[in-house]
Amino acid sequence: MVRPLLYATLLLDRSLYGTSASGYHLLNLLLHLGSGLLVYRILTRAVTEEMRHIPFWTALLFLIHPIQTETITYISGRASGLMAFWYLAALSLYLKASEDTSGRAIRRLYRAGALICFMLSVASKEPAVTFPLALLLWDVVIRRLRGAPLRAAIISDHTPFWLGVLAACVLAWQHPRYADLAHFSFTLRPIWDNLLSELHAASYALLLFMCPWKQNFDHDLPLLHSLFEWPLPLDLLVWCGLTVAASISIRRLPLLSFGIGWFVLQILPTTVIPRNDLLSERNLYLASIGILLAAVVFASRLAHWLDTVLERPRFVEVGAGAIGCAVVLGLCVSTVERNALYRDPVLLWSDSVEKSPQKARPHNNLGHGYLLRDDWDRAIEEFRIAAQLNPDYALAQKNLRDVYLHQVGRQ
Repeated sequence: MVRPLLYATLLLDRSLYGTSASGYHLLNLLLHLGSGLLVYRILTRAVTEEMRHIPFWTALLFLIHPIQTETITYISGRASGLMAFWYLAALSLYLKASEDTSGRAIRRLYRAGALICFMLSVASKEPAVTFPLALLLWDVVIRRLRGAPLRAAIISDHTPFWLGVLAACVLAWQHPRYADLAHFSFTLRPIWDNLLSELHAASYALLLFMCPWKQNFDHDLPLLHSLFEWPLPLDLLVWCGLTVAASISIRRLPLLSFGIGWFVLQILPTTVIPRNDLLSERNLYLASIGILLAAVVFASRLAHWLDTVLERPRFVEVGAGAIGCAVVLGLCVSTVERNALYRDPVLLWSDSVEKSPQKARPHNNLGHGYLLRDDWDRAIEEFRIAAQLNPDYALAQKNLRDVYLHQVGRQ
């Protein structure tokens, strides 16, 4: 079994709630709320008095943004939410250990708790192995450790987590299921093509945070082969801009640099390791904290600059509050609308077909949704479209054949 903690929670839900989805949704929601609280607690350790509003706004946007729907509402998206909760709990305990002055024994207890939470995160989903790099990012950007203090922190504080990564890798290497998955992943497409395609997917992911109406359960992104293929030049410009922004603001606005670095770090595993889908929104769950933090810091800095230029603090304060409330309201409405699609497979897959009309799988799954409604004619049409779009799609061909034979038999 892979991801043992994830399947343990699903087994627990199954034993408690049977086939009722309510209990499964409840745990997903509780994990999300817990993660939001941890985001707030972690960020309060990195802000000054004049920036005390940043943890609240970041946690609020994290909780209500519709990009989280695939992790929370889609029951099988729990892996991302479960991993994120334990990942953030481990980071919170690590920070507590770094700041605690009550004694060495208490600090060791916090660090042991952080290590346990980290291993639970890895047991939920494999990308949690980035955790030691997240500690390094925090210590360099937020704590501003350099030279000997940084080396001491890496040796004394980070090493147990690197040993945890090593242990996880050894266990995965010995597990036949992981060997099969690794072979499948690295034979999907050439590594270079995958990196270029994922670069564009990461840029498109940034767009989803600003344009949530473009969210899609089954994105259809192009497979790219050259740096000169459009829109890769534009993607490179975007990422160069973010790199420059992170570099020049690391001293004056470290939280902005940390947010950008966090986003890049959390999407790194799904960028390097080839997957069937170039972009799945549930894989943006933990990464979203970084980009939302960067957005809040940038907005706060912009408001401060306007206050200085206009010399009308009351006007800027009221305007910023109104814009903030409008953003929150808009995100809440978008989240409600996005969640409504999950009530009916026909609604969900019709939305995907509209946004990915040239991809076979949404048509096939929409056909299955029509079957659940006993709408055989529409099901046949969707299966036919799926088989035409991808002649090698065996499942669509089987579904088309089975439904057609059923219709002939009824006649």
